[in-house]
Amino acid sequence: MRSKRRVSKGDLFWMALAVCEARKAVREGEVPVGAVLVKDGRLLAKAHNRTGEHPLYHAEILALGEVAPEELEGATLYVTMEPCVMCSGAVVLARLKEVVFAVENPRFGGTYSLYQIPLDTRLVHRVNVRKLGDVGGITALLRRYFGREDEG
Repeated sequence: MRSKRRVSKGDLFWMALAVCEARKAVREGEVPVGAVLVKDGRLLAKAHNRTGEHPLYHAEILALGEVAPEELEGATLYVTMEPCVMCSGAVVLARLKEVVFAVENPRFGGTYSLYQIPLDTRLVHRVNVRKLGDVGGITALLRRYFGREDEG
């Protein structure tokens, strides 16, 4: 099950930083996904989608790749959109403590909506998952990007 913990000021701060990364992605013509990796209140890495360069360059993968493997265990990943199956698998393998996302990914979600890879009890490591909800207008940013501004 996902955590029922209250949203903290820290959650809002880190997610706002992820939204800034998502806005960078839009300026580069990418899907507005930004990721921020945090451990013990300290920023480890931040990234945004660059899939136009390579299909594996998702924000989550890029952020994880910026950090030494021994630093990943116990970290928290803040991401503007629910991670896909590939990124969810990477989160488990990196042994993160938690994934916090703003909006669901109904087409490719691997963390919460379609699949719950980080919560799968068949895996050796499980990752806590929390949904914050729309932070920093990320839903509107995604709708504009995909040309669905009129959807409610």
